[in-house]
Amino acid sequence: MHYRSTYRGVVRMALAAEPAFASFTVLSAWAQNIDEKTLPVLAVATPTEAKDLPALGESARDTQLVVVAKIKGADELEDDLDDLSDLIERAVITALDTDARQCELRNTSVQIDGGGESRVGTLTMTFSVQAWLIEPLTD
Repeated sequence: MHYRSTYRGVVRMALAAEPAFASFTVLSAWAQNIDEKTLPVLAVATPTEAKDLPALGESARDTQLVVVAKIKGADELEDDLDDLSDLIERAVITALDTDARQCELRNTSVQIDGGGESRVGTLTMTFSVQAWLIEPLTD
């Protein structure tokens, strides 16, 4: 299994184990439009990665891991998303930060859309996962 697949799988398992996300559908990634009936949802993706070769036979990889949560809510929607962000940050860093790699939160954004049947909030959290791997990569 590719190491990025492992990152995504470990994070999905960590989030699924969190009681606050018991009612969430966990997706690998999604297109822009999610039906409100599907909410709440979580998605985990690894859209980009930077690579450096600091030494012969070794690479430094900086993988961007993104967790997106989308929920319906009322007046406290932004507060609800802030509470979820604390849980997500803790779960992701606990799951991925090891002796072999570092994981840190780089960016958090919140978007509220009130144009549909109800208010929908989207929380997007971007993490940096830095690992040092032996080259060439083998399974």
